[in-house]
Parts: sequence; C-alpha cells; structure tokens
Amino acid sequence: WLIATTKINELGRSLSESRKKIAPKLVRETEKQLNDLGFLQSRFDVEIVDPSELGHGDGFVSRSGFDQIEFLFAPNPGEPFKPLKAIASSGEMARVMLALKTVLVSMDSVEILIFDEVDSGISGGIAEIVGKKLLKLGERHQTLCVTHLPQIAAFAEHHLLVSKKMQDNQTFTKISILNKERERVNALADLLGGQNISENTIELASEMLKSSQKNS
Repeated sequence: WLIATTKINELGRSLSESRKKIAPKLVRETEKQLNDLGFLQSRFDVEIVDPSELGHGDGFVSRSGFDQIEFLFAPNPGEPFKPLKAIASSGEMARVMLALKTVLVSMDSVEILIFDEVDSGISGGIAEIVGKKLLKLGERHQTLCVTHLPQIAAFAEHHLLVSKKMQDNQTFTKISILNKERERVNALADLLGGQNISENTIELASEMLKSSQKNS
C-alpha cells in the first residue's frame, strides 16, 4: 500500500506540473482559434486548482489526478472570467469546443465528434471558416455536424438530410442519405434560397459544393 501511494503521489505531482507548464500554450492557441471563429475580443483561460485550496487533505486524488480543472471564458470586453460551462450558450459552447478540438487534434483519443448549433449567431464568412475546421477535424476523427448553413454543409464528405413530417397526428423525423450530386446541390439550394428555389440558386449551390469539395 505504501509503495502504491508513493507512486500515485509521484505521478500526480508530475501530471500537475505538466498541466501548469502546458496551460499557457493551450490558452494562446485556443484564443487564436476563437478569433478565427468570430470571437474577436473574447478571452479564454484554464484554471488549475490545487486540492488544498478546495479543502482536501494531503493524498487526495481522483481519476484525473490531484487537480480540479476549470475552463474560464469571457466572451466580451470588460467582462470578468467565468466558468465556461456556466455562461456559454449552446452555440458558444460548440465553437469553443471546436477551437479546443482543433488545437488538440493530434493528441485527442476521442473517435467521434458531434457538433450541434455550431453555426448559431455566425455569418457566412465565419461559417466558411467553421466548415474548413470541421473538415480538418474529419481527417483524424469521425465528425458529425448538424447545421442550417450551406457554407458549413458544403464541406462535408457525406450529407444526410434531416426532415420532419406529420402522419396520423404524430411527428416523425426522417433521415435521408444524399448519394447523388444533384440531391446534395438541391439540399444546399434549399438552405440558400428558402421557399423559392431559382436556377440562379441552384447554380450558386452547385458552385459552392464544387469549390468546397476541392478542399476535401
């Protein structure tokens, strides 16, 4: 027991030191990614809390080591840092996670990433950047994204169309696999044009798909 405890303490201290050493770099790189994603004046930080500051005695250890890690976020100038999980909207959370996953892509062991509402509150230019970052993540992880923006959807290697229909006073969700290029173009055109789809909209959707797929 004494040998095991000693080893745990050694590993715990080593992990804490590594975290404190790498945290500033993680903060810098994440803020760069957030800037690309439209958070032009946001700030991000990593708080590493020693167990003694939490009232835990010596020898306290959890499955993640000695420390408690908190991601802090200040989305707007003049605002103080607050816990990310407490203040971020779902769209903000998705983009922060996209930024983190982009920074950590080479060492992340998670096999499947799912992003929902990553397009919340962003414009076409930022949406294209989001699409490119998702495409890059897809090189190392299976990446799924639910989006309403054609600028993001156009970068996908595979497209699924999610729709709803009423039958016998019940609502059903239908998922269709879009295998043909024409189906993919029509789906993008629907996102671009709304109710009335013109030939110009179809041409724009086709060009958007071809241009985005060149980057795939």
